[in-house]
Amino acid sequence: MDIEEYRKQFIDDIRNDASLESTDPESYFIERVLSDLEEIGELSDPIPMSVEIRNARRQILAFDGYSYDEADGALVLIISEFSNQRDSVPTLTNTRIDELLSYMQRFIEESVNGNIRSFCDDSDPAVNIANEFRKKIGKGMTGTEILRFKFIIISNYTLSKQVKNLSQPDFLGRPVDLNVWTLERFFQTFISNSSEILEIETSDFDCDGIPYLKADLGGQSNYDAYLGIIPGQFLADIYLKYGSKLLQGNVRAFLSFRGNVNKGIRTTIMKEPENFFTYNNGIAIVARAVRFSPDKTKIVYFKDLQIINGGQTTASLASAIIKKETPKGIDTLYVPMKLTVLNVEDDMSEEQVQNYNDLTKTISECANSQNPVKPADFFSNHPFHVKMEQLSHRVMAPPVDGNPYQTVWFYERSRGKWEQEQMKLTSHQRDLFKEKNPKSQLITKEKLAKCYNAILMHPDQVCKSSADNFKIFAPYIDEIYENDRDSINEEFFKKCVCSIIIFDTLDRLISKEEWYPKGGNKAQITPYTISKLITLLPKGTDLDWVSIWNKQTLYPALATELLRLAYFTHQYLEGKAAGGLVRSLARLAGTWTDFKSVSFELSDTFQRSLISKEVTRTAEQAARRAHKFNSKIDASVEIFKLGSTYWMNVYNALMKEELLSYGDCDFIRGIASWISKGSLPTAAQCKRLLKIVEKAEDKGYLMP
Repeated sequence: MDIEEYRKQFIDDIRNDASLESTDPESYFIERVLSDLEEIGELSDPIPMSVEIRNARRQILAFDGYSYDEADGALVLIISEFSNQRDSVPTLTNTRIDELLSYMQRFIEESVNGNIRSFCDDSDPAVNIANEFRKKIGKGMTGTEILRFKFIIISNYTLSKQVKNLSQPDFLGRPVDLNVWTLERFFQTFISNSSEILEIETSDFDCDGIPYLKADLGGQSNYDAYLGIIPGQFLADIYLKYGSKLLQGNVRAFLSFRGNVNKGIRTTIMKEPENFFTYNNGIAIVARAVRFSPDKTKIVYFKDLQIINGGQTTASLASAIIKKETPKGIDTLYVPMKLTVLNVEDDMSEEQVQNYNDLTKTISECANSQNPVKPADFFSNHPFHVKMEQLSHRVMAPPVDGNPYQTVWFYERSRGKWEQEQMKLTSHQRDLFKEKNPKSQLITKEKLAKCYNAILMHPDQVCKSSADNFKIFAPYIDEIYENDRDSINEEFFKKCVCSIIIFDTLDRLISKEEWYPKGGNKAQITPYTISKLITLLPKGTDLDWVSIWNKQTLYPALATELLRLAYFTHQYLEGKAAGGLVRSLARLAGTWTDFKSVSFELSDTFQRSLISKEVTRTAEQAARRAHKFNSKIDASVEIFKLGSTYWMNVYNALMKEELLSYGDCDFIRGIASWISKGSLPTAAQCKRLLKIVEKAEDKGYLMP
């Protein structure tokens, strides 16, 4: 697929999806791009909100979305430049970029000055947003929540070749980051299946390099390790330029000076910068590659530098500089550095990406001693996703709407996999792929968390950012996987799909209702409606999940009841907000608690459509037993496939090391003999063998 094919397919998808959503193409373009930017880590919890007003001088104040990046204290404004033309591609020029930037900056200026109310009606959402911005920016730098501004222009135009430099001067005393995202940039990002790679030359930040000492790892590892001393000014400068992009691999982003650790860092920066090196634990960094000075004494270049541990230290330095809290300066401030270099110059393969994830996970677990990190923090690497991916290819959806074939609900274990699968296909092959794996049936981890959490009755969490919502979902799945992993089976997968069908279908239906205003609060109404309905189900009853799966849509009684309840939810949230932001209100646990207690009578028609909870429970138990049986067979096959020789080698090694009892070692020898006769190990044998292997590994033995 080349860029022109991608462009035409993109516009066609936007038009078709906008029609299904009963919205205009530009509005759908904004929502889709914001979602894509969140997925690749460019945005955190973006909020589509199109505002366009004029000030007293008739100048335009406008934006189409906003968010807050708490990892680096940024206020982010997004504005769209969209063309619905399929074949004619306009050009985005320097002049137009400057105009669009000025629209966003004017809104912030007028918000800070308290003037927005003078340019529009009090009921306009712009007034509430302006008040929110003004409060977060504050009157001075000491108490401000906003340390930098990020402005993003999203467009399906072609970027003019005259656009060479997007650097901007400070705005309201804060650094400015301007980014332009065109389809060419999205295309390149999806081709590489990764976020854009940062390349840092130390000389660009008035630093002649980082002194280092290479660790001798004995030549057995596939990476290099270094210890170094980073000047605090350099660390702060790269953070001021790149912000949270440096923290994508971090398990814990810097949020604010709330804990003792952060206060201690801040105090040392202000009063004893010369002692920072001694007092601070330092930072841990991973990079794909580095380059050295001619005399090999300093590191002068980093490719894809990621701070794995030490986000608080880095952000604290930058914050102190912006807030002018460094009376002694930081020329004498240095930070200990531990650097791991993967030595990967080119795009990483899927295997290398997995190795990278595993390595950063392990470094984070071991290096992060300031605050405990729970296993759920690393949920993206959880084997649950491997299982869901396998199930998604095995459990085909029944044919519906006259289609003669089954389809796949494509579970995207790694970001961009659905797009990647098509990159090397011909046009005809891509059409066939999308018939079998329609885009509307793409399941991302974040999508599943959002829809299933609504079923689990956590709508207040669903209304938060994807990251916050995932924090609720991850421990839930982690507990199931650890305590009852046989329940992660075909029946579970079907219910996950049904939760997505309920969420997406209701979302579309709401947008077509006469009572629903354009630009309304679907994102809050939908999860609150679904969760409320689940709480109202009479004891011993359940939704007809089989019907939803077989028809791949809502059955009439469920659709009607959800819409009736959605209107009720809409009225409740609007009344509760009383002119404020429903988005903010819906995130409060108290709002959900209050809404649960509000009376709503289910219709007789809907109640007659419910099934016995025992039917659902029986199906789940049968699926659990079948999965448990299949898992035992799979374990026997995997142990058998390793072969008799493999297990004899394990036996000989363990006997030599004398790590286990003779009985345990003899059991392994017996397994080897059993396999040599062509026999599959029994379930009981597999269970004991795995316990023995685990015991050996706990004592330091590494399986070959």
